[in-house]
Amino acid sequence: MFALSLLALFVSVAFAVQPVKVQGADFVNSVTNKRFQIIGVAYQPAGSAGYKPDSGVDPLSNGTTCLRDAALMQSLGINTIRVYNLDPAINHDQCASIFNAVGIYMILDVNSPFPNESINAGDPSSSYSSVYLQRIFAVIEAFKDYPNTLGFFGGNEVINDLPTGKIDPPYIRAVTRDMKNYLTKHSSRNIPVGYSAADVRPVLVDTWQYLQCAINGSSSDMSRIDFFGLNSYSWCGAATYHTSGYDVLVAIFGNTTVPVFFSEYGCNNVQPRVWDEVLTLYSPIMAAVMSGGLAYEWTQEANNYGLVSISGNSSATLRIDYDNLQAKLNKLDISNLESINSTAINLTPPKCSSALINEGFYNQFDLPPVPPGGQDLIDNGIKNPNNGKLVTITQLNVTMPVYASNGAQLQGLTINPLPNDQSNTPNGQNTSGTAATSGTPAGSAMPSSTSGAAMMRETGSVLGSMAMGALALWCL
Repeated sequence: MFALSLLALFVSVAFAVQPVKVQGADFVNSVTNKRFQIIGVAYQPAGSAGYKPDSGVDPLSNGTTCLRDAALMQSLGINTIRVYNLDPAINHDQCASIFNAVGIYMILDVNSPFPNESINAGDPSSSYSSVYLQRIFAVIEAFKDYPNTLGFFGGNEVINDLPTGKIDPPYIRAVTRDMKNYLTKHSSRNIPVGYSAADVRPVLVDTWQYLQCAINGSSSDMSRIDFFGLNSYSWCGAATYHTSGYDVLVAIFGNTTVPVFFSEYGCNNVQPRVWDEVLTLYSPIMAAVMSGGLAYEWTQEANNYGLVSISGNSSATLRIDYDNLQAKLNKLDISNLESINSTAINLTPPKCSSALINEGFYNQFDLPPVPPGGQDLIDNGIKNPNNGKLVTITQLNVTMPVYASNGAQLQGLTINPLPNDQSNTPNGQNTSGTAATSGTPAGSAMPSSTSGAAMMRETGSVLGSMAMGALALWCL
């Protein structure tokens, strides 16, 4: 048993997920070249109260908490988390490495609600400064070296009505330009930069058109977004593809030249949520256009959207919403979702023109120049960056108490590190049901992944030799 435990620890540090890239309107695994569909969740434990830079606290600062949540997300079938408020000065290595080990990617917001840490939607010129750029570049530095960093959101719901649609669009493109130029000079790989939009129909189409077009007519335009997220809550309860307006979204984004996905979804007007929209979102009719979505949200807060409730002693209890989402995700056809559409990956963006934009929305593409001091940051990098890196994960077992939705405590909950080219996928588990009906430790089943052949390959060529080494140590 000691040998097997040692082997498990060794495996946890030997592999990393393969970075995801953007090709046309799809996310694509950069090594396997399979399409990557986001099966995700919004992750902001404790809401805005979970972001305390003065105390060294943000959602990815506590490795013990991340281990617990990663184990539950792995059982759920999640492959991506979105994290909103981050302190670039904090060490995130443990959390990033834990999520990497279980095949979960991260999409990270570079902004926060604090002063000088976001664009002021009502007065963008006053907040677009070198102080602000220092902030967002610091977030880039903190996360750019993790292979499971899928992308950065340069803005979230900055444009949310017609008045903001008249003043904010060029600043969103300017921030995108600055972030991508910084990444080009200071990152070893191209990490996508995108925007997360509110589902406000009077400005939705114009926001997407304004941000996805190319000013120079080429996809190399640095001010053009790499992906477009939509925070959409239009499917409530027993809705359908048509009554929810999902059919309208497919029509709107049918000719997109960047990946489009739900950066938040999960209306809670009807409780508990049954997640019928999941099977439609990942069905052929929508998956041909959309690249998945992020369910809102992981922890239960005052707004009543949580999948998991966290108590004061850090114990977690699965909610019925978790069970229902897991049941729907287990029905997905992952092989079909990973199929590449040769047309989608070869699309080129439209050339920016005022003709693309409706009257009342900003329709010029004269972007503000980099603010004073900003170009020096882009050219030379910020001073004393806090660069993250993958680290050894020495603890696989969850030590915090976790309970199923029926109150039964889950036993033996653990993360299961995945081999090199794999991301997590739904795996048929029923986490709450396991606790209620059998003595089998929840989370002990080997999760499925996107590359079964790779697992066999790694098992034969790498794990065998490591096992021999572990057994030799055991014999000593």
